[in-house]
Amino acid sequence: MVLYYETSHEYFHNFETTSLAYLNRYPNPYAKHVKSCDTLECFVDNEGCLRTTKLVVKTGRLPQFIKPFLGSSLDSWIIERSIIDPRSRTMKCYTANVDHRKFIKIEESLHYSAIKSNLSTVVNYEVKFSSNFLGFTKKIEEWSRNKFHNNLKNTREGLKFVMNKLKKNVATPNL
Repeated sequence: MVLYYETSHEYFHNFETTSLAYLNRYPNPYAKHVKSCDTLECFVDNEGCLRTTKLVVKTGRLPQFIKPFLGSSLDSWIIERSIIDPRSRTMKCYTANVDHRKFIKIEESLHYSAIKSNLSTVVNYEVKFSSNFLGFTKKIEEWSRNKFHNNLKNTREGLKFVMNKLKKNVATPNL
């Protein structure tokens, strides 16, 4: 079975600030579960788009019903790919766990785009949850979707925190 989740959000920052904040969002006080974030690849392609690949290690708590099988917490390795097109003011991002895929595979596609004369940026989330774990498939997918939904506020607050920090650093440059 596969479970889908879709939502969107508007950030009241221009596209340049939002995309820069996305690339630099760790560390922040809303993402204490992120253990490390390493850039594997970063280049500008022939079309002038910035392409980045990162490896992120996160830790998290597991649901009670799965602890007998996997313990109480689990590190997860996440691959993150992003493409920023400065001409169209769009950013496409794809993240997916590269381990524990029998337990749960989570694939997240994000599409950021400038709106309102570049005074704000909207992001559309599409997330796919799929599991093949010992008859717990539906329960794991629903738990994962609910956890994702509940954590979305911290995700947004973390990005806003980085955006505000960037804005503050621009307003008060070091002399």
